[in-house]
Amino acid sequence: METNLKKLLPIVGVVCLSLTHAFADYTDPSTSTHPTQMAVPPSPTPGETGPNVFVSADYTLWTARETGLAVGYSNFYSDGSSSPEEGKVFYPKMKLRSGFKVDLGVYLPHDNWDLVAEYTWFNNNSNHLHDASFTPGQALAIFGKLDYVNSLSSSWNLWFNRIDLTMGRSFFAGHYLSIRPFMGLLGAWDNQKLHVTTSDTTDVSYDSHNSQKWWGVGAYGGMNATFTFVSDSSNQWSLFLDAGTALPWSKFNGHQYLVNTTEKLTMADFKNTSYTVTPMLETALGIRWETWWADGSWMFLLQAAWEEQVWFSHNNLILNTTGFQSPGAMTLQGLTVRAALAF
Repeated sequence: METNLKKLLPIVGVVCLSLTHAFADYTDPSTSTHPTQMAVPPSPTPGETGPNVFVSADYTLWTARETGLAVGYSNFYSDGSSSPEEGKVFYPKMKLRSGFKVDLGVYLPHDNWDLVAEYTWFNNNSNHLHDASFTPGQALAIFGKLDYVNSLSSSWNLWFNRIDLTMGRSFFAGHYLSIRPFMGLLGAWDNQKLHVTTSDTTDVSYDSHNSQKWWGVGAYGGMNATFTFVSDSSNQWSLFLDAGTALPWSKFNGHQYLVNTTEKLTMADFKNTSYTVTPMLETALGIRWETWWADGSWMFLLQAAWEEQVWFSHNNLILNTTGFQSPGAMTLQGLTVRAALAF
């Protein structure tokens, strides 16, 4: 056994040495046929042999979700039960919705830093819960009039806007990995409405209208990482991971009014204003294809990614007529497809 191993060792050594030389020849910049990759500024002076302006447009197919939007729960027995059944908690049904982003950027003469402005628009409306299924009188409403109900329905709407202004610079960390740290400013605002309709055990109907308007502004920073796995003289395929975080100083304006629609009576009508810092984390993981021509002065990019944003402590809707609040995180997640042109 030992004799056979001794005979194999020289062969293994030769194979490893051959692979090492082949890999070294492939990655050595002096012998490699790889082009100047567009993940970094292609020339010391923008506009001479590379692009100095870039524009992009994104199509987003996202869903928005928020903790603390439960509107009721079933199988709540006021007098107890000898044979209880397991109930459930009711939420508005969340749906995928289309949105978009647009970017405009330039390479700056100062060491090829880039300056990028981005606008995001997303409208996630008509998330309805139609007639929750439960035994009449065995469910408890959470929003609006806290009471046992015979019927329950709800809808949640969100309108979201965001503007980023960042500066960054890409550079290589090895032959295949490029990173772009960035810093800047983030501003965002949204408007959400939660409408809950119930009828109590005496068949009196109530409408609970809950709304929240929010804006936030703060420092924003992160890192873009790109790993190239296929490239030739004019094309490049890569995997990328983008990550960012922000700490915007935020203002929340909440409003609730509760109406007895059967008797046309207003049961409650009040507002709430609060200020706080709402941290945000985001990631995007995807695949990218780039091609360039005219000695690298023009470039086209196409990519697809799974993107997620988490806005912490974002739900400050007023829970019921006692004024109790239900802070929770809002998330935006889904597919993002981008097309970009640099020139």
